[in-house]
Amino acid sequence: MNFLNLQYFCVAAEELSFTKAAKRLFISQQSLSSHISRLEEEFGVTLFNRTQPVTLTQAGECLYRNSRVLLYQKNETEKALQDIRDFRSGELTIGASTSRGAIMLADILPEFHRRFPQIQLHLVEGTTKQINKALYEGRADVNIGFAINDPENVHEELLHIEHLTCMVPLSFLASCAAEGTDPPRPGTMQNFKIFSRCPFVRMPQDFWLGGIFERCCQDHGVVPEIVLETTSMTTLVSLCAAGLGAIVLPEIFTNRRMVFWERRDWRDTVAVYPLDYPSGNQPITISHLRNHYISRAATEFIHMAKQKFTY
Repeated sequence: MNFLNLQYFCVAAEELSFTKAAKRLFISQQSLSSHISRLEEEFGVTLFNRTQPVTLTQAGECLYRNSRVLLYQKNETEKALQDIRDFRSGELTIGASTSRGAIMLADILPEFHRRFPQIQLHLVEGTTKQINKALYEGRADVNIGFAINDPENVHEELLHIEHLTCMVPLSFLASCAAEGTDPPRPGTMQNFKIFSRCPFVRMPQDFWLGGIFERCCQDHGVVPEIVLETTSMTTLVSLCAAGLGAIVLPEIFTNRRMVFWERRDWRDTVAVYPLDYPSGNQPITISHLRNHYISRAATEFIHMAKQKFTY
C-alpha cells in the first residue's frame, strides 16, 4: 500500500465515478483503475460495486474512513517535518545539574528563546549521574556538565576549565594570616593550607563538591573543622555569607551569581580567593550522543553556549 494509491482511491470513493475521478486527478481512467486494482489485490477485497451506479462495498467504506485519517496524518506529518527542516518549529531538551543549570542556563536560555521562540524547551535536572543517564537514554538532546570522556559514544566540546575558589567570611581573615602579617588580599591566588584554621561548611563527600573538598584537604594535609554539612549550593553560600564558615566552590558560582544570592551586602561579608590547586580543576563540556540525531535547535544552542562560556 502506498499513499498515492490511497489518495486516488479516496477521490474515486468521493466521486463514485471513475470517469469524474480521473478527470479530477488529471490522469487516465485506465491509470486510476490500475491504482485501485493494486489495492484490491493487496488486501484481497473488492472496494467498489462496479455496476451502475458505482457504490462502495463494505470493505471500500472501511478503507475510505481510515484512508482519510491516514492521509490527514501524512499531510500533518509532512508539514511538521517541513517546519522542522525550515526551523519554524522544534523541541530541545537540555540536561544540567540543578546548581550549574541555575548559573549557566540563565546566561543562555533567555537569549536563545528570544532568537528562536518557535523552539519548545525542556529541562532534565538532577545529579551528574542522572543527567548523563538521560543523555544516554535519549531523553536529553544536549548536556552541560563535567566531561563524560566516552569518545566512542559521546561528542563533547570544552566550554571552560572550572577552577576552585575559597570563600571566607571577612571575620575569619585575621586567622588566615601568619602572626604579624596582614590577611591575604581578596582575589589573589592562595594555597589552600592558609585557610586551615578556618571552620568550614561543606557538602557531603558523595556529592561532587564535597568529594573535591575532601581531596583538597587530603592533598594539603589539612584536617578541617566542619561546622555543618549541606546538600544545597544556595545554603552553602548563604551560610558562608552569614559568617558560619568558609566554603570551597567553583569560580563560576562567584563570577556569575544566582539571582537569589543577590544581596546588597553579599560582597561586603566575604572574601573570595582563587585556589592554587590544579588537581581540583574540572573541564566543563557540552555534549551530545554521536549516534543521536542532532537538530538545528541543538546545534544553535551548542553554538550559543560556546560563545558564552568558552574561555
